[in-house]
Amino acid sequence: MLLNKIVQPVVLFSIIVLLFSCGETEEKKAAKEPVKNYKDPAVLFQETKKVLGNNAKAAYLGFYEDNSKDEIVAGIEIDTKEELGIKFALLRIKNNKLEKGYETGLLDGSFNSSYVKKIKFPSVAYELIYYNSQDYYMGSGGGEIFSYIFDFKIGKVYYAHLVIESKRISLFLSHNINDQEVKNFFINNFKKDYPAFTLVSQDFTLD
Repeated sequence: MLLNKIVQPVVLFSIIVLLFSCGETEEKKAAKEPVKNYKDPAVLFQETKKVLGNNAKAAYLGFYEDNSKDEIVAGIEIDTKEELGIKFALLRIKNNKLEKGYETGLLDGSFNSSYVKKIKFPSVAYELIYYNSQDYYMGSGGGEIFSYIFDFKIGKVYYAHLVIESKRISLFLSHNINDQEVKNFFINNFKKDYPAFTLVSQDFTLD
């Protein structure tokens, strides 16, 4: 009985010491790990690919949920027998590493020949991402342009689809666009190259 009374506290003390030592080791490891410079485009893209894989095609550092914390939006391109298109994902920087947040569904588009940039509207305190497929889906007889604005704070995708046919140019804007700034942005951008388009209420697919 006396032996048991002595052994039990010793075992308990050993476990506490072991756990404390492990904790110290993890803290030391975290302290020794160099802080990643996400403002370096090479580091930014390398760390993004670690999270999203080789389908990640681009990464953009910005303020996507508030105006004080750096976050990353990554463009992903998928080209398989089952799926074809693009996605965008929000990556948060936490403890010197990236964690995936909101990700869009699969969208029409490609990063080949596309134009992507951060945009800022006066009515919001954070940045959004603008995508335009440009002439990738255009041919000599016409074609189409897919365009999106991504609001990662509220998880919304605003969509614009311009279709160029031989006798008609049509622009469809997604029905979830309630902000006049978003609507004007799409319209004014398309007017620069296609001033004679007609706004239509229904989207359609080219054959």
